[in-house]
Amino acid sequence: MCEPRPNFVTHDLVHNLRCTKRGPRIRHDMKKTRTWPGARFMCVGKDGDLNTATYCLAEFMQEPFQPFPMATVAVHQSIREEFIEMLRSRFRQLKPHVANHPNFVRAVEELKHGPRPVKYVMADVADAPACASPILVTDDVTHLLFPSGPSGTTTLHSFQTLQQVAEIFGKETPKFDAVYYFDETIAGVYTLAEHTKCVQFFVNCMDACLLEIMPYYMDHTPMVIYKRGYHYETLELGKQWKIIVFPYSSTILRQCCCPTGQCRCYATHSACCEDHLHT
Repeated sequence: MCEPRPNFVTHDLVHNLRCTKRGPRIRHDMKKTRTWPGARFMCVGKDGDLNTATYCLAEFMQEPFQPFPMATVAVHQSIREEFIEMLRSRFRQLKPHVANHPNFVRAVEELKHGPRPVKYVMADVADAPACASPILVTDDVTHLLFPSGPSGTTTLHSFQTLQQVAEIFGKETPKFDAVYYFDETIAGVYTLAEHTKCVQFFVNCMDACLLEIMPYYMDHTPMVIYKRGYHYETLELGKQWKIIVFPYSSTILRQCCCPTGQCRCYATHSACCEDHLHT
């Protein structure tokens, strides 16, 4: 009688799949923290892809105390209300390690019982209870409203010009490591980069691998590279060297496979997902 191969796909593997091993338990730090671990800044223009932008932001807001949180978003005035509604529709219940984090609890108390009323948006009760909902602060306030350190919330600002975005960037308290810029008019990112003290700018994408462009940035050498569906560029703007990345194919959401903001490809001299991506 023939024996089935070990990797044979049975009926039960498809229709009655069961887990025989428990996944590793992740210990979350529930202590108060005073430092922003590589905060991110998002800018959404009037011609930006709202579906992509709100999806990405909603995902970031699920883990506001992990490295590289999305602290602030600037949205063009003409799409402000639409953006808020689309983002709110993507909210879902926060996990206990976020909802019970002392920084988040402290921020909620400040919003509810602070000296001045502040407007903010939470999930619909059908999607998440009020005690465990992501929070988008829609009043024109900065993170100075909260005590020092990440609050677990995201502040929203509206703008009409990119110069106003640069001013918003400068007024916010976190030191942003990267800017995510969503707009069909890619040329706008060069204006923003010139007036913003930040190095990394990702246009219509999130944290693409910087392996190929990093040596030129370190040497302060102007360069443009096309690799794995992305346009990589380093140049000097506003007396500071910048890295600008945007997709030129359909890879708008494909990210570097390293943890967000922790690409180590340059250090290891290997490309992310190099076995799966094509030049």
